Amino acid sequence: MPKDSETFEKIETSKTRNRLPLVLWTALLSLALPYSYFADPVREQGPVLHLDSHSAGKIPLREEISYFKDMEGTLTWEDISASDSEVEFKKNTDRMPNFGYDPSPYWLKFSVEAEESLSEERFLTLEYPHIDYVDVYWKDSKGREGEFHTGDMLPFRERPIAERYFVFPLTLEDKGKIEVFIRVKTEGSLTLPLHLVTKSNLEHSSRISLLIDGIYFGALGVMVFYNFFLFLGIREKTYIYYVILIFAVTYFLIMSSGYGFWFLVPNSPKFVNSSFIVATCIAMIFLGLFAEEYLQTRDTYPILHIFIRGLTIVWSILTILPVFIALRYLMPFTAILPILEILVLMIISLVQSVRKDRKARIFLSAWIFSLLGVFIFSLNRLGLFDSEEMASGMLKIGVLSNVILLSLGLVDRINTFQKEKEEYKERADKLFELSLMDPLTGVANRRFFDQELEREWNRSVRTERPLSLLMIDVDFFKAYNDTYGHLKGDQVLFQVAQALKECLNRSSDMIARYGGEEFSVILPDTPVEGAIVVALNMLQTVEDMGIPHSESTFTRVTVSIGVSSNTDRDIHSYQELLGLADKNLYDSKAFGRNHIRH
Repeated sequence: MPKDSETFEKIETSKTRNRLPLVLWTALLSLALPYSYFADPVREQGPVLHLDSHSAGKIPLREEISYFKDMEGTLTWEDISASDSEVEFKKNTDRMPNFGYDPSPYWLKFSVEAEESLSEERFLTLEYPHIDYVDVYWKDSKGREGEFHTGDMLPFRERPIAERYFVFPLTLEDKGKIEVFIRVKTEGSLTLPLHLVTKSNLEHSSRISLLIDGIYFGALGVMVFYNFFLFLGIREKTYIYYVILIFAVTYFLIMSSGYGFWFLVPNSPKFVNSSFIVATCIAMIFLGLFAEEYLQTRDTYPILHIFIRGLTIVWSILTILPVFIALRYLMPFTAILPILEILVLMIISLVQSVRKDRKARIFLSAWIFSLLGVFIFSLNRLGLFDSEEMASGMLKIGVLSNVILLSLGLVDRINTFQKEKEEYKERADKLFELSLMDPLTGVANRRFFDQELEREWNRSVRTERPLSLLMIDVDFFKAYNDTYGHLKGDQVLFQVAQALKECLNRSSDMIARYGGEEFSVILPDTPVEGAIVVALNMLQTVEDMGIPHSESTFTRVTVSIGVSSNTDRDIHSYQELLGLADKNLYDSKAFGRNHIRH
């Protein structure tokens, strides 16, 4: 807290800017030295920043900064500020200060001179919320001085201004000069986007930031619930993998942007820092599982499938390591491995896209947009791309487009599955229909007849409606086969079956081949008198066909028919109904054939 007696107004504000997920951009930083290392160090004080009433509302601090690396980590504010201090600061370049993954403490200093009384307060902002320890010391030309101690390894309440990144008030309202020293130390990336902003600029950017970030995270939340309800509807494991993946990425973005520490767990800094590693691991675990199912890697690329599965196992191990190992040793792995895995998945999807795989093209498009956003934002973090608004916007567009495109890909997958399901159902219906049809005669088979007879019997009992049954046999059929051959016999059976079928007038009536040369006819809602009329019509129709049969008494093909009905009070089951029809058929054949018995 400030040492001087002035009370600085505590404002709660925020600035538009999402922080790039560590899982995507820290790898770029770890693979390249910061820009500052390429510049020739100049051992001199940076230029003084002059302010007046016409100064911009937001001024980036770059060339104005000088820095010193505390190799031993033992220097204090008193050592640095002493008049006889031998510490030699190096002038920063015209790029954003960035010192990569360096765990050593760094001291930075700059001077600001107000050439006239200013109408607004000024604030120093460090717009990267993942610096472990940030100590700010200042002293002005009037002999006042103060200090602030904060960082993401300290509780949120230690911050002088309640904000998702670090904000420090400076006494710049009156004409005069102020010198500011900053000590930073972190296990992660030492990225230092420093700015001098006015109160109105800070408040305005806070409102815009909350609005845009609220819409952004709301959209990600909608996609989480959207895909979760899809999973509940179709129970496809690909969707639950994707739901967990989106949730982990959303959690990571909320934490990396500073909102998580501010609103969710302000008193658990160690949890926030370790949760970055855990969220990264969970996201990559389920990215691998999702890609395996979505791209069908097991069938298309078995070797790469084993590689992806191996990375999934590695991520599972890394998930529990933060409990036992310092985060600075794990961060390089969580920075490089995601890029390696994503590149492998993009290669697979690229090859599949060339082969005109629609879902692979969607997958590739989703990651291309994401990597473009990551690349531009990473250039900004490296200080090689100055437009923070564009970099932040590209990152948001990249991540959100990834989520939307892959969700559309899953919808396309649903449509494909639905189409395949309909094709399978149509094929199954045809197979089922064939399984219930006699292939020789084209009428129902014995299996279907048994099912329908039981069903119609139960309906007849329930509705108290009559049910009749015909049992039909082709007369002297064995002799016909012996005389004319089985091929001719098969043709006769087909002709007789079709002729009998033509005699049925209602859709509810059904004829089936009972076995051999026997046929059965079910006549729902038909009393015995109506059944006799149908039987006589059948008898006459077959005889009128005039199919020659030299071994028959009638010199042509004829049939004998037995009729039964449940109107007979002695019938108590469909088995008895069938038995009576069969008995009457036997009697009609014994009577001389080409007859009806009932």
